[in-house]
Amino acid sequence: MPDRLVVITGATSGIGAAYAEAFAQRGYNLLLCGRREKELGELAGRLAQQYSVSAELQLGDLADLHDLQALVDTVTQLPNLDAMVNNAGYAVDGRFGEVDWPQHQALLDVHVTATTQLTHAALPNLLKAKGILINVASVASWIPTAQSALYGPTKAYVRSFTESIGLAYRHDGLKALALCPGFTVTDFHSRMGINPDKFYKKKGFTRAWTAAQVVSQSFRDLDRGRLISVQGWNYKLLVFFVRHLPMRWLFAALGRSRSAR
Repeated sequence: MPDRLVVITGATSGIGAAYAEAFAQRGYNLLLCGRREKELGELAGRLAQQYSVSAELQLGDLADLHDLQALVDTVTQLPNLDAMVNNAGYAVDGRFGEVDWPQHQALLDVHVTATTQLTHAALPNLLKAKGILINVASVASWIPTAQSALYGPTKAYVRSFTESIGLAYRHDGLKALALCPGFTVTDFHSRMGINPDKFYKKKGFTRAWTAAQVVSQSFRDLDRGRLISVQGWNYKLLVFFVRHLPMRWLFAALGRSRSAR
């Protein structure tokens, strides 16, 4: 069998790094993409040594259209591309009018433009390989995020887009999955200035799960042919409530909360 290759964006830490570990364990060579060269290089070196795979880097900021195009060009030309993980993402706190437009544009470019364009670039080779496409959305894709104006809406796009791609190419052998995590123990919130020790809960309805648990669940859902993966009984229950209870109840609950995600 030819060497298999996975491209992972936002691979420096958190869910992206957990995917890098999981694919390396499965014998995939890695192309890891991110902005923080030191951390990304350390991860690549460890995985290459531990799992005897190749691990290369492509540095760049997907909010920069030149960096995005460079990665698109790379992905288009890759041989043996078997998997693509569009994980790069972040949140900007603030109501819509309180955030400067360039910040909104950058978030749109990372969540919407980059995910869509990289999927388009990877698709021909993924179809030849009957490979894997994973796009990271969020439980927030079902919930208005008033205190992080574009986070929920852009993640809703990622989820819906992935469902559309998955249904369109299912019979061609493509395994597509929209990953929809809830609170996950990563550096996502600490980079926003939130104390992780106080923020993450270890039990109850708002329990946070580890990135490794989220990724492990996603592979189980891929094997079952599912289009959406949600980790944890609490977030599965939350999604059920959001999709089936009257919207006025959701809006009333969200109106009493200042949580962005």
